Amino acid sequence: MNKRIEKYFLVLFLTTLCVTCIKKYDPPAIQAANNYLVVDGLINANANEATTITLSRTRNLNDTVSNIPELNAQVYIVSNTGNSYALADIANTGNYTSALLNLSTVNQYQLKITTSDGHRYLSDFVPVKKSAPIDSLTWQQDSSLTVYLSTHDPTNSTIYYKWDFIETWELYSPLQTFLVENNGLISFADTTDQIDSCWITAKSANILTGTSVALAQDIISRARITTILQNDIRIKARYSILVRQIPLTAEAYNYWLIIQKNSQQLGTLFDLQPSQLTGNIHPLTNPGEPVIGYVTAAVTQQKRLFISHNEVSNWSTVINHQHECDVIDLPQNPLNPFIYNYPDTSFAPWYFSTPILRITKKECIDCREYGGVNVRPSFW
Repeated sequence: MNKRIEKYFLVLFLTTLCVTCIKKYDPPAIQAANNYLVVDGLINANANEATTITLSRTRNLNDTVSNIPELNAQVYIVSNTGNSYALADIANTGNYTSALLNLSTVNQYQLKITTSDGHRYLSDFVPVKKSAPIDSLTWQQDSSLTVYLSTHDPTNSTIYYKWDFIETWELYSPLQTFLVENNGLISFADTTDQIDSCWITAKSANILTGTSVALAQDIISRARITTILQNDIRIKARYSILVRQIPLTAEAYNYWLIIQKNSQQLGTLFDLQPSQLTGNIHPLTNPGEPVIGYVTAAVTQQKRLFISHNEVSNWSTVINHQHECDVIDLPQNPLNPFIYNYPDTSFAPWYFSTPILRITKKECIDCREYGGVNVRPSFW
């Protein structure tokens, strides 16, 4: 018994010793203020369209903010013929947008950036590459649903491709109401303020690249664009995806391929190891300062696909609610039945059943609670 007790205390002592010897280590790379400039976007050479360039700063591992926009910068598109086009951050978000432009596709272009602290950056001149049209967007469902893209260039001049997309989906609230409440008064909804149909929009997050360089013809067949898991809420009613096809130079393709591999294909010993990024944007004020980004100029192509819930199979439409759709009956105000002053703001008017007003959880009747807007998109 004594030996067992001695062994117990010995293990307890060693465990305590190990715990007390642990010391937090914050390497210099984490502590350093390495907020480097990030330049994202392309010079849009499509006729009568604007260019948007997003400027932000890299984040350290211990940063708590999700995004650090670069504000109050001066951004210009400059052509090799000397023409200059200004971009402005209208919404003060770090997204710098030009007026509608008609850039010549025979010229070359660069970005010229001066940040608010006076630091200057300049990209290399790049040619305008023209994209071949997108032949088709198709989808296939096993259990989940995958969207595919096919394209070809009969001139064999595109070769290197990058894709991004914007997806929009319609969402209905579980319960329908014809009432809306504003500043303590109830009114009847119309098409401008209804709250049972919403649309949610999101941009693609992953890097998507492809190339036909190893093929005899410039053909991309069934490139995977995105996969939607079975029962995903995006196909509760109707779903739309707008895919943009961006032609790249070989240098730009290699840059984005490195980002794709570093951010999406690492995780095992057999994956490709992280590589050094070398963009085409150069610091003029502090030579040697890292700058993240690669400027491309292109005429892009795009195509839209719609998928309705009745086209897919075995797709549940149930929304998991944080709360059940609790219902409360309130006596109507005899002086004005349209007065609403229930103190719990998580509830809203549902319908009148004289002499009561029936209210329920907002998430059950207001689709905006799921992040959508109740304005129908123009393309819907």
